[in-house]
Amino acid sequence: MAVVSLAVGAAGCDDGASPSAEPAGSSRSARGSTAPDAPVAPGEPAPTGAATSSASATTSAPATGSGPGRCTTEALTMSLRQGDAGAGQIHYRLTLVNKSPDPCTLTGFPGVSLIRRDGSVIGEPAAREGAAGRVTVIGARGSAEVTLHTLNRGIKGSECWDRPDYLRVYPPGSRQALTLRTSQPLICGDLFRTTAVSG
Repeated sequence: MAVVSLAVGAAGCDDGASPSAEPAGSSRSARGSTAPDAPVAPGEPAPTGAATSSASATTSAPATGSGPGRCTTEALTMSLRQGDAGAGQIHYRLTLVNKSPDPCTLTGFPGVSLIRRDGSVIGEPAAREGAAGRVTVIGARGSAEVTLHTLNRGIKGSECWDRPDYLRVYPPGSRQALTLRTSQPLICGDLFRTTAVSG
């Protein structure tokens, strides 16, 4: 498993605006190591800098006003696991953990893309599903979640996308991405959606 912070423009990761893991049932955490400097997914602005590791970063955005600041990519790590399947629907739980010693916040939708080993993008970035939600405060060492939604094979046609080698996630409001080495999710029926962050 691997995670890097990519200094890349986020796709639809507005701060407060509304805008894949190992075999099923397993959970992997994103930590610092090396992943390809992938090209930008459709709809994502061009890269603004070189890739840097987030393994040792432990600070969140500075607090402003009376509350905690937004969670920076360097303050986060992530893991993915497949949840229960039902009525042909498949939901994966993406967990974002605040590894910093201070609380921070996330609001809205992440930008989520599937990446091949050579850095190319598979399919399209995840579309938004549901409401943007409210500000989610993540305490020190606490977590928040996002649900990735797709279909079982054969529910809507027989075609599925290629399995990814990496999952790239831009936290809401961030211009840097977390990258998780994974072969999930398997996207079928051309349905790939993400909910907003929730506590």
